[in-house]
Amino acid sequence: MAKTLKIGIIGCGAIAEHLHVPDYKLCPQAELVAFCDIIGSKAKALADRFAPGVQVYTDYKAMLKAGEVEAVSVCTPNYLHGPITMAAAKAGCHVFVEKPMATSLAEAKKMIDTAKKNNVLLMVDQSQRRFPAHVKAKEVLDSGIMGKVLHVTAMFGHAGPENWSPTGKWFFKKKEARFGAMADLGVHKADLIRHLTGKEVKQVTAIYDTLEKKRTDVEDNFASTLIFDDGTMGSLAASWTVKGCEANYLYLHCANGTLMVSVYPDKPLVASLVNPACKIEFDLPKPPSNDEGGWSIDVTGSFLRAALGMEAPFCPGEEGMKSLAVILACEEAAKTGRAVKVKV
Repeated sequence: MAKTLKIGIIGCGAIAEHLHVPDYKLCPQAELVAFCDIIGSKAKALADRFAPGVQVYTDYKAMLKAGEVEAVSVCTPNYLHGPITMAAAKAGCHVFVEKPMATSLAEAKKMIDTAKKNNVLLMVDQSQRRFPAHVKAKEVLDSGIMGKVLHVTAMFGHAGPENWSPTGKWFFKKKEARFGAMADLGVHKADLIRHLTGKEVKQVTAIYDTLEKKRTDVEDNFASTLIFDDGTMGSLAASWTVKGCEANYLYLHCANGTLMVSVYPDKPLVASLVNPACKIEFDLPKPPSNDEGGWSIDVTGSFLRAALGMEAPFCPGEEGMKSLAVILACEEAAKTGRAVKVKV
């Protein structure tokens, strides 16, 4: 079996620039061979920085037709995730698609079915599963030391996508983004809750509104309550109006104490136990730096190793769809003012 795959990047915006492409450069299984963006200059600029001389396209269909790529990262506006994923799968390419994986459950199911039919891997970039604090939190919870998870509180917020993706105007257009903060940020924590606890969300209530970013037709704030399949409960919130810091945390209140999880480097994972009464501050390994000067969580490397049969995918399409289903139920609950059951 080949130990490298030829990679095509579809969508050359901020997430490709700061995560996908630098991570591929660190991955021995990756060979970057093509870059595609409807703005040709963006594709060329990214290619020139990371893989000078490779082929540049403005049409993903032309890139797939050329037959050079074996795997793709789909880093486009949300409404294109489904069509591009299915086209790539039909072309025989493994697909690593950004979150939220689709704009509807029907579309997500079609993506999964298309990948299976064409015998390729579909993986969703629910990247928070790979954060060192979250990997360790999963180990701690699975060890049983915390006891049963009884209540979960999750929050993800920052000042808005315009601050990290200046050219990403599509985030604020419902036709292209489909959701605002609810899915842009909320789906990360919905997925992380499911992943860490092993619970599925059974029913939700929710509210959302646009409180600050008035030149948009999507929400910039969202809050919800969750009821899990075992009867326990929790809350999930997301915001594009958090100033002065980034809110990115998860509290798991358990039978034997509380596990506090955040992305902040000083105390990213702390367990406060009842029996024995103590506090544990976990030391975490520092991830390697990427070419952007940030740190790599090896999401693209994991995708390629999974495509090559070297490890299990950390978030296959089916998992991405279940997390999307939570957000879609929250959207329905917010629109109707009623509790809504999560359906997959």
